[in-house]
Parts: sequence; C-alpha cells; structure tokens
Amino acid sequence: MPERPEEGPGKRLILGWNIGGTTSSAIVGSADGRIVARESWPSEAPRGPAHMTGEFLRRARGLLGICTGVSGLGVSIGGPLDTLTGTVHSPPHLPGWDGVPLADNLGRALGLPVAVEHDAAACLAAECLWGAARGVTHAAYLTCGTGCGAGVLIGGRLLRGPAGESPEAGHVRLAPDGPEMFGKRGCVESFCGGEGISRLAPYMFPGRFARPVAAERLKDLADGGDEPARRVLDEAARRTGQLCSILADLFAPQVIVLGSLALYLGEEWQETIREEFRREGLEVNSRRTRIVPSALGERLQDLSAIAPVIFPGR
Repeated sequence: MPERPEEGPGKRLILGWNIGGTTSSAIVGSADGRIVARESWPSEAPRGPAHMTGEFLRRARGLLGICTGVSGLGVSIGGPLDTLTGTVHSPPHLPGWDGVPLADNLGRALGLPVAVEHDAAACLAAECLWGAARGVTHAAYLTCGTGCGAGVLIGGRLLRGPAGESPEAGHVRLAPDGPEMFGKRGCVESFCGGEGISRLAPYMFPGRFARPVAAERLKDLADGGDEPARRVLDEAARRTGQLCSILADLFAPQVIVLGSLALYLGEEWQETIREEFRREGLEVNSRRTRIVPSALGERLQDLSAIAPVIFPGR
C-alpha cells in the first residue's frame, strides 16, 4: 500500500511512466523528489505499443484512485521521438512504436497534461532537479544502461532539434569496426552500453568467449583475475571516455553524469573513463568538466518519469 502524500510546498503530485525494453514502472511522485506510490511489471515489448499502453493505463488508474490531486503525467522513453508533440518514432528496442502519438493517446485516456521525454534527457532533468547536476547550467547525462544515450543541457535548457529531437549519441561512430548495434558497427552503442559490452567480449576475444557475456558477469570475472574480461571492461570505459571528450569539446558541460553501469562497475571503471577523457579532450575542458556517477542511484529511473512535468528547462 503506497503511503499517503503529505500536503504543503513541494508536495504537488505527478504520475510517471518509465518505459523500458525489459521492465516498465508507473510512479506517483512529488515535486520535491519523493516517490509515494509505485508499481513495476515486465514490459513485454514484443507485444507492441497497444499492449504496453494498456498495461500502464490499468495500473495508472489504480494509482490515481489512491493518490488524489495528481496534476500531470510524465513519460520517460527511449528515442528517437518528437518531444514537442510526444510522438515516438521507432525506438530500436520497442518493436511497433512507429509514429505513435503517445502524448495524445495518454492525455485522452487519463485527462491529464502529458510530457513525453527522451529517457536520457529525462534522467538529466532528474539529476538537475535532485541529483548530481543541481545548480549547473551546462551538463550531460549518459544512460550507461542496457544502451547508451545522451541528454544535454545548454544554458539551463535541454538540447532539442527543430522537431523536438534529442541527441542520439548512441548512433555516433567511435571506431571503424566493433559489435553491430542497431545496424551500425563501431558506434557508441557498440562499446558503452550493457548490451554492446556483452557483445564486445566475443568480438575482442572469440577464443575466450563463445557468446555475449553480461557486463555484470564480466565484472565478476575481472574481479577474479580474468584478464580478457578486464580488457573488455577497460575498452568499454575507454570508449565512454572518448564519448565524454566529444561532448565536452562540443558543449563544455560543467558536469557529465554517468548512469547505472558506472555505479555497478565501480570507481576503477569510472577513473579509466576520466583518464581517457583527459587524454582526448581539450585541456581547458578536462579541467572544467567533472565526470561523476548518478547521485540518485536506484531512484533515478522513477524520478526521471516525473521530472519532465516539472523541469523548467524543457
């Protein structure tokens, strides 16, 4: 049973939907970053947007029956998408989400104003509101989860294209070759996200790894002295540092926040990222840009779903 929300400043309630390829969650949270109700369930992404939306609406209506006074709905979802209209355009991990007018569909179903945001930008908004990017005007967030995307903040506002596009850093090529992710070898997704890292193991050491190996398993192997596993993780960290240097040289962020893999893989992995960043980036940027893990930890995904409704920099 969710706790009853308190009244007073900062207690405005927001409904959120965090849409992942594996797991989704419905959240009710307050404007001061407190989660008051939550449900999670398997996304069943292959069943498509109608099924996934129906599963969310069923749970959302239950939460709305418990938490009164909800004033808006935020959605965090992988891109590409048009954040101006809330239309989703074929994210590679969500089959069938082709031109889905998600904001319109949810607004009609629930009678709430809806803010749909790219998951990396939504996480950055949450870190700006409550976490590691509080008080800055220029920042970036790297998802470093199953995939690797980037949200960018410039002058206190999230970076957008003319049709509401967020940066798709995962598609940027870092090397001539590498594991194929979303039809492109050697891209950021090939090296810097969990799925890419798992495929990087047999790509780099086919004689040692016959099939993809999860990043968590590689960490366990490396901690046990497995040198190939260590080299795979070092290569992933090096490429992530390379991406950080590109973002710093283009946008001069005060801070780059790293997502969930950085927390799991630990300080040694993060320091390898920083070392490569210092080698690759302009010295003036390497002095000014901090690279830090998320301050919100396990709360980040939930808070990223409510952040789009209240973040002033959208």
